[in-house]
Amino acid sequence: MFIILLTVPTASADWSSIAVMTGITGKVVLPGDTVEFPITIEKGHNNSDEAWCSLSIKDKNDGWSAGFYDDGDQISCLTFPENKNSPEEVILRVRPPIDTPNGAYAIWADFKPDDGDTISHEFVVNVDNEAILDLDIYSDVPGLETRPNDPVEFYVTLENDYDHRVTANINVVEKPDEWDVEFLEEDNGKYRITKTSIAANEEQTFIVKVRPCLNATDGTYPIVLNAVLENSRLGVSQQLDLTINRGIEEDKMLSIFPGTKSIELNPGSSEEVVVNLRNMGDRTLNNVELKVQDVSGVTTSVRSFGAIDELEPGESRGIPVEIKARADASPDTKEILMRGVSDEAESEDERVEVSVIKSNSSGFIGIGMVIAALLLLIFIVSKFGRR
Repeated sequence: MFIILLTVPTASADWSSIAVMTGITGKVVLPGDTVEFPITIEKGHNNSDEAWCSLSIKDKNDGWSAGFYDDGDQISCLTFPENKNSPEEVILRVRPPIDTPNGAYAIWADFKPDDGDTISHEFVVNVDNEAILDLDIYSDVPGLETRPNDPVEFYVTLENDYDHRVTANINVVEKPDEWDVEFLEEDNGKYRITKTSIAANEEQTFIVKVRPCLNATDGTYPIVLNAVLENSRLGVSQQLDLTINRGIEEDKMLSIFPGTKSIELNPGSSEEVVVNLRNMGDRTLNNVELKVQDVSGVTTSVRSFGAIDELEPGESRGIPVEIKARADASPDTKEILMRGVSDEAESEDERVEVSVIKSNSSGFIGIGMVIAALLLLIFIVSKFGRR
């Protein structure tokens, strides 16, 4: 009888063609917010044969949204080809209704393999009205100043602290009448956006371009924007303050800073000076150029490829300028005037002092050349004079 018992195969509830592993089975969420559970599924008892399993929600509360996703696509079945042993990562995505009371709620999921027993897992969603929304919005410079009808650009960052990708709709909830507000991509500043998608634990910056109306009076005006999670009423807000000041002096918006204020040159020599153009204002300057005035005996050459298309607030650019003393320049000290210009503003003039000097070495070279010429003349006379 003992031998017969040994020959009878044993059955186990754990015997299955697939195995399901879940590291996190409970999470806290706000009502109406979305929570995700990562799940790993791989082959079970025989990992060389083909295997598959269906995925379904066995039990959930009425009005709740729950489903399985793989690379953003909703799925209901997984197939493991023959001789393929790599596991599959899927996501259980759950969203309770916005009016769900506080409490712990169970979601039961079934994983039915082609061979073996169905595997059931419980996932607990703890709904808490005081939980923190894992979405943040901020601006490093939330306050700017401009003139009426002159546009300004705020840089706003949206931060996703979830462990999954989120999509948020962006809109303006408060602004002065007749003012224009638009959202632009940070990379090019041209394409308008109405929503943005952010990967898990990442952030994304966009531009809020505000153009006040021409008759705006002096004062500070709030612009309030919202970023609301897609398919939800949950979101975050950011207030931006724009001050209108008709007394802003345009010539102070653009400044230039030469790398040096004085240089010394020998006749025929040159030196390169880097001149920095900086936007000191709070709005973008367009078609920014450096203008340099030539003086007698000295020539200048601006080493840049035309005008700078745009110079953002606080941004600076270095432009090389070659300054050369002509070969016949006489010893003297001269001043070269420089000015930055754009479509919106001009800078004050800056000066670079150029001292043209004749070094001792150049005098010795000249004397040496005269002596060499005399010696050559003596040699020619002595060599050919007898003929």
